[in-house]
Amino acid sequence: MASTSSELSMAMKDSPNWLEMPHDLMANILQRLGTKEIVKSAPRVCTTWRRICKDPAMWKVIVIHKSIIDLIKDYDLETPTKQAIDLSCGELIDISIEGFGTDSLLEYIVTR
Repeated sequence: MASTSSELSMAMKDSPNWLEMPHDLMANILQRLGTKEIVKSAPRVCTTWRRICKDPAMWKVIVIHKSIIDLIKDYDLETPTKQAIDLSCGELIDISIEGFGTDSLLEYIVTR
């Protein structure tokens, strides 16, 4: 049996508005994603997520490790790493990169 529009309206009224979630809680949830996902995908979800992903506080710690999937698909990890460093706006405290990296990337990290 197909749902009627009034049933859908009732369901929408009963469900929580995720955009009303406190900023800190939403940021905590987003931080559980990997750095690649936060840089590439999360900002595209909605304007609230985009704003949170641009907050330098999200980028005090950056962790990017090259996985088997990254090796197989030959993903470029230096670009999202540089984007995350730029988003930190000088507030970067700790960075962990593994399985990739060049002298130019290390120089980029140090100069930022």
